[in-house]
Amino acid sequence: MNVNLATVRPATPADAVDVIDLISFADENALLYLTGQSDLQHAKQIYRQDFARDDVYFSYLFTQVCFVDGNLAGCILAFPGFLESTFMTQSTRPLDDVREAEDDELYIDSLAIYPAFRGQKLSRHLIDAADFLAKKYQLNKLSLLVDDAKPHLERMYEGYGFETVGTLTLDGVKHKKMTRVINPMLSGLRIEQP
Repeated sequence: MNVNLATVRPATPADAVDVIDLISFADENALLYLTGQSDLQHAKQIYRQDFARDDVYFSYLFTQVCFVDGNLAGCILAFPGFLESTFMTQSTRPLDDVREAEDDELYIDSLAIYPAFRGQKLSRHLIDAADFLAKKYQLNKLSLLVDDAKPHLERMYEGYGFETVGTLTLDGVKHKKMTRVINPMLSGLRIEQP
């Protein structure tokens, strides 16, 4: 497996099953919370059927996929903060009325790497893809939330230049909000354009 040949491209509606499986592998609680479901398979079904829509944040339009040797290795779901209030909710129960992103941010909702590909800097490739998207939307920073109970993720993002700027509680879980000014120089990543 040669991660130097990692390729990042925009997701397509046909990527729904693989992307939603990967995101749920990384954070199944988010899918359950955001759909209001108690059954993971039902929550995944909702996400998959709506992946082709343009009025939900978990759309293919905001997802980049990373392949290594033709295999899906990871993905990043990131949307412009100024669109957050326009997205339709898919939950069957009321959600916290908390805004996760500011208007001038590209908000990274999910970054997931399959275990077989971890530790090979693929997260860096996906964050570079998010930098590229932020520039496309004329945004000047990236943001994300890190579960307070996962300090290893906070350290990883600090290594990518993110800084903690506050805290936020979602569904009773405390998170650290982290941001970073986008990098004007990408790392040489090959990003395919549609």
